[in-house]
Amino acid sequence: MSVLSDLSKADYKTASDGLLELSEERLRSIMRTEPITDVYHVEQTPFARGKFASVRKIRHLVSGEEYAAKFIRKRRRAADTTREILHEVAVLALCASSSRVVSLHEVYETRSEVAIVLELCAGGELQRLLDEEERLTEGAARRALRHVLEGLAHLHARRLAHLDLKPQNLLLSAAGEELLICDFGISRAIQPGAHVREILGTRDYVAPEILSYEPLSLAADIWSVGVLAYVLLSGYSPFAGDTKQETYLNIAQCQLSFPRELFRGVSQRAVQFIRETLVVDPKGRLTVEECLEHPWLKDESDIPPAIVGVGFGATDLASDDDTPNDLNGHNGHNGINGHNGINGHNGVNGHNGVNGHNGSTVNGVGSVNGVNGCTNVNGVTVTVNGVNGVKGHNGVSECNGANSAHDDAESSSRPASPAPAGERGEPCAEEERDKPLKHAHARDVSPPFPDAPSTPKVSRKSHPHPPSVLALCKKFQPDYEKPAACACPVRAPPDRAVLC
Repeated sequence: MSVLSDLSKADYKTASDGLLELSEERLRSIMRTEPITDVYHVEQTPFARGKFASVRKIRHLVSGEEYAAKFIRKRRRAADTTREILHEVAVLALCASSSRVVSLHEVYETRSEVAIVLELCAGGELQRLLDEEERLTEGAARRALRHVLEGLAHLHARRLAHLDLKPQNLLLSAAGEELLICDFGISRAIQPGAHVREILGTRDYVAPEILSYEPLSLAADIWSVGVLAYVLLSGYSPFAGDTKQETYLNIAQCQLSFPRELFRGVSQRAVQFIRETLVVDPKGRLTVEECLEHPWLKDESDIPPAIVGVGFGATDLASDDDTPNDLNGHNGHNGINGHNGINGHNGVNGHNGVNGHNGSTVNGVGSVNGVNGCTNVNGVTVTVNGVNGVKGHNGVSECNGANSAHDDAESSSRPASPAPAGERGEPCAEEERDKPLKHAHARDVSPPFPDAPSTPKVSRKSHPHPPSVLALCKKFQPDYEKPAACACPVRAPPDRAVLC
């Protein structure tokens, strides 16, 4: 049994910045200082590596049991990140009784790094399954989301917000029956009455109030659950734009649509669940308990014994009896019908991109101009509080791994605070899309170790020249003035990365 399993409230306190701090006595009792190689055989080659951390498979010398050891450097760019590392340890210890959170086994410390010994999940990241199969069956998506929400309920009951839920931070058991939450490097304790403001998270999954620099809340995780549900069911990211600014604007205005060709065969209840979680006003979203009681997730039909994927085309010819006739509200009866194509020409089959001709209409999404469908993905994940360095589990060797390090993003004194397009508390407004859809396997291969959702975006009409951050500030804050230049540029603290 882990030496951390009996962690009590007396063993830690919550700092004003939302980090948990362990008592000195507790720290001395849990930190092992002998070389980890005295207890484990450590594989020399990491099966996952980030900028400030790496993950190696280790095997206990006596029992032969295998674990994943996450080695995190204690200093980053001359800044000490020990507090953030110990916060992650404390969060994992508090979740020791949850079967939906990856288990913490031991912690080793040297002068330069901390090694967190974790349960080894042989199924790898959920992202790996999406990369291979493009999307999940609706039953598998329900199973996955139930497991995520069960783990989230454990966290929220302890006033802990994960703040970085995404497929890369969800781990499958060996046979895929179970899904576990990992990577608590940017999680925060949300105390009643406290107002912690930070810009952190992954670009496509971040909640609009975080971009508006409003206080962090547990509801931010529910927004991420809504994005996750959309991604699992369609294989596409709902808000990704061609630039960071466009993505942020889509999130802030909740530019959401459900293209018929992507949601063919998906039930109305599933779409309604997404709409009720992707609400701009945090107070208008479902709570984690309400999510678990939602009729869609309570439905026991077609729940598979394991979480499995399904490629595009597998359900294209399925009955549309349970599918909304016009999820976009625009020309739902026209456009793509499975593999029928456009005007008799190669057309759009939802799988191989667009080979159509100018002027063809795709489900009310505007004209198709012969784009090949394999261009541009939503980019690389914007990083966050580089504490954790390494993210969870990677498909390499099909077990725990590191999704790339959370590098510090370009700092700014404060982000823009865009106002929502519609009334707060209402579900997102939907818009017509005027560009061809990108194929689910389109990937931006330029990043050496992508941490971003490699999920492609749902194409939408956009300005030919996306506005700059300054332009967005002026648009949504008429009284905004560009800060005067100074001799010494102001930088965000090194331990607080931002999403700009």
